Amino acid sequence: MNNYSPFWLYNNDMDMPSSYTKRFRQLRWKLTLSYTGVTVGALLTVELILLASTAIFVAVLLNSGVIQTELINTMSAEYMPSLQFLLSQTPPDQDEITHWLDRMGAATSSTIPLTFNATDQLFIVGHDGVLLGSKPPDLFGSGTIGRPINMQALPGLAAPLQAALGGEEEVDNLYTLPGLDESVIMAFPIWDEAHERVLGVLIGVGKFPTVQSALSSIIPIMGISFLILTFIAGTAGTIYGSVAARGLSTRLDRLSEGTHAWSQGDFTQLVEDTSGDEIGQLAYNLNQMAQELESLLDTRQELVQIEERNRMARDLHDSVKQQAFAASAQISTAKKLLAKNPNKAIGNIEEAERLTNALRKELTNLIQELRSPALEGKGLATALQDYGHDWSRQNETELEIRLQGERPLPLDIEQTIFRIVQEALANIARHSNANRVEIGLVYTSKELTCMIRDNGCGFDPTQALLGFGIRSMQERAKPLGSQLNLESIAGEGTIITLALKLNNSLSYTEENRSHE
Repeated sequence: MNNYSPFWLYNNDMDMPSSYTKRFRQLRWKLTLSYTGVTVGALLTVELILLASTAIFVAVLLNSGVIQTELINTMSAEYMPSLQFLLSQTPPDQDEITHWLDRMGAATSSTIPLTFNATDQLFIVGHDGVLLGSKPPDLFGSGTIGRPINMQALPGLAAPLQAALGGEEEVDNLYTLPGLDESVIMAFPIWDEAHERVLGVLIGVGKFPTVQSALSSIIPIMGISFLILTFIAGTAGTIYGSVAARGLSTRLDRLSEGTHAWSQGDFTQLVEDTSGDEIGQLAYNLNQMAQELESLLDTRQELVQIEERNRMARDLHDSVKQQAFAASAQISTAKKLLAKNPNKAIGNIEEAERLTNALRKELTNLIQELRSPALEGKGLATALQDYGHDWSRQNETELEIRLQGERPLPLDIEQTIFRIVQEALANIARHSNANRVEIGLVYTSKELTCMIRDNGCGFDPTQALLGFGIRSMQERAKPLGSQLNLESIAGEGTIITLALKLNNSLSYTEENRSHE
């Protein structure tokens, strides 16, 4: 095997992407990631909507008075009974009231987010407006316990205190929001249920949670929940997307396998997909197309065979028959001249002999064209070398075959290339008057290039009409998805080039070949 690098050789294997990148370009992965992205995106959108709705709800709740109303009702039910006993005494025991306020300072409603802590203010006013106790003790200054409370000592105190002392039952009138540090002043009437009168009022000054503080406690909990839900949803979306994408990619793989088999001439393999969706309809249409292509190719093959027979008939008529007729005429003339002019008769016999030799060569070429290429078990390169050796000897023309990167191909492809080379050599023998021919086969990972070059008389392709031989080679190249290129210069020779695109599926092992 000779190594050579003809001018048409090129290799772009370096452009192959990495296997990692190719994996994520697959439809399966694209669909899986899209399912995951859509699921996570939809969930995050819902979570943001829920978060915004929660913020709006908290804001409305804090500003609607619902909390204040619930707190007054709850405090009245939970804490007022103990104060009823203290205030029903005459006079009220201020020490017990102070002790009660100290205990109350650490209490929190079980249902309402309001805590009376060390910074909050509590005090009790009797039914007569006298301050009975406070927390802290000096809330209104020293010596104020036991005296009428100054309504103006605390901004916003007057309205709810007067409403409570007056027996107001509308809860909205028992609290006020003075606007100082989100504080609220609330009045809790202490009723003597037996006599249906107000014994006194518990006043509390505290702070309600703001929207910001309420959300600051809610958002971390919601955030953790959202993260867990997002992870679960993303995982579920990925699993579902992977299963769905795998099923879809499997169906598309069947389509790809079927169309690839058809491109290799195997129309017996049909795409099995009985679903009624778009892919199933596509599979049905492709199967119908494959059957029509098979019928069309059969018809075309029949036409090619008919055309080749017609060409052979024309060759026999135009060349062989004419040469045989000319040789017969020379022999008849020699017979007539043999007695009268033997020297001239010998000339006629020599011409008849020349015509007979030419006729023999022409018949040999026709027989070689008709002979099926013996490629089974040999391969294209070996078959070409054997055929080229016989052709070179019979036509007395030097022939060199060069190979590079040889690898086996499907038998039908090798037979087609063999026929093209065979046709080219037949044209060279008939018309070129060449004494040297070069045949080159270069195999790469993506392409097989076949070149036939001669140093014959050549011709001007723009001026000359292409003969049947060239058209036949072009017709043979079309089913392979290739095109035949012809370059010729009068007096310098001709170059015929065939470039065939390959892929990995076209590469056969010898074991595969043996089973064909």
